[in-house]
Amino acid sequence: MLRAVMIAVPDEASAESAPPPPTSHLVPGAGAQIHLLDYGDPGHPPIVMVHGIRDLARSLEVVARPLAGTYRVLALDLRGHGDSEKTGSYSQPLYVADLHEVIANLELDDVILIGHSLGGQVVCRYAALFPEHVRAVISIEGLGPPTWPNDAGEDGRRRVARARVEMLAQLRAAGRVMRDLDEATERVAHKHPKLDAERARDLAAHGTVEVDGGISWKWDPRVQSTWASVTREDNEQHWQWVECPTLVVTAGLAGDFWRQRRGMKEAPRGGLTPDELARRLAFFSRATHVEIGDSGHMVHFDAPDELNTHIAAFLERV
Repeated sequence: MLRAVMIAVPDEASAESAPPPPTSHLVPGAGAQIHLLDYGDPGHPPIVMVHGIRDLARSLEVVARPLAGTYRVLALDLRGHGDSEKTGSYSQPLYVADLHEVIANLELDDVILIGHSLGGQVVCRYAALFPEHVRAVISIEGLGPPTWPNDAGEDGRRRVARARVEMLAQLRAAGRVMRDLDEATERVAHKHPKLDAERARDLAAHGTVEVDGGISWKWDPRVQSTWASVTREDNEQHWQWVECPTLVVTAGLAGDFWRQRRGMKEAPRGGLTPDELARRLAFFSRATHVEIGDSGHMVHFDAPDELNTHIAAFLERV
């Protein structure tokens, strides 16, 4: 077991109303040790949270904390991320298998699943395959990227397959080395300008590890191989099998993310066109959709209060 993660409490008055700090555990996954932060009372209904690629459980704390008084919230680090084991082998099915094993080993049932981005795809796939264990799903920006105009047809599919192989050939185990925590904090703040300085530094501190010459991000650079393991069509097939109530949260400014960091220069403002958004939502049999207009892809960074309001309203109904 890892040591408990202690969160500073500002004063005695806030200590009386604040939920207890999370404890930190390693739990067996599917052939990998999975780290999780455990918030709340084990006697409360369980929520399991899954972050996106190149992120960590700690980034979802702003969502976990308000829920911890009513639910037992478990935020896990995907394999290769945070303090989970780095196996060198990463795929969406492996992440789902890890989640399955964590839920089984902790003897959880009637689980509410919350996932952001890749985590949204992971929790939807788990709910599709193991509906008997899932009460509801919240997918935050988990519908995937826009479709590239030249991805269609035989030539487009071949181009995508070739690009995946070229990406895999370029992966290396060593990550970027930064000078110190100040540099890491600057990078977090630059990428996520709506984060306050304290939270940017906290995420940088929890998301880095000392290496020769400085510090490096905890996530294994080889996690990028995940994208060779899943297709849009595969996700859509699994969405059709999700039986439980599902809250699908999208961001009104998600197009900025896809344009700036994924090179999709023609991505619309919200990431997906209205027609494409409607097409993807239609795969879910019991979906409620909300858009958070003044937020980019990292909704829990840009608009946490509005996100938490929508989550609370949805959970009241399930």
